[in-house]
Amino acid sequence: MTNRLARTTYWRHHRVWRLRLDPDATGAGDKVGDLIGFSGNIHDPDDELKVTMLLSAWGVRPAPGGWRDEDGTRVVPVVKLK
Repeated sequence: MTNRLARTTYWRHHRVWRLRLDPDATGAGDKVGDLIGFSGNIHDPDDELKVTMLLSAWGVRPAPGGWRDEDGTRVVPVVKLK
């Protein structure tokens, strides 16, 4: 099974957290979006919901044990600290 990473990174210049979804196996699907109100803690239920909502807009759905894209590829969120 392949994995895709969804990285959250704090952009100091813009004072916002951004979520970036790496491309899928075909090289498509590279996405970036702002996480308004994100505190940087993926384990916080509100922050997890923000990530889930943005990933869902990109075709990545919650699944047991994490998130999966349309092809069944596992998507792993990684938080990069400030």
